[in-house]
Amino acid sequence: QIRSLLYDQGFTIGGARNHLTGEEARTDVFQSYQIAKQMRVELEELLRILKR
Repeated sequence: QIRSLLYDQGFTIGGARNHLTGEEARTDVFQSYQIAKQMRVELEELLRILKR
């Protein structure tokens, strides 16, 4: 994400840091948590299937 901010969106290093410490950072953390949670559910389901 930092690379995208710097190269794709034209942020400076300081601007990217400020951007990531704001609301966007909290949103990213929440999205990462949700993805990890969903992956765990899917892996547990796969394990259940494989144990049959």
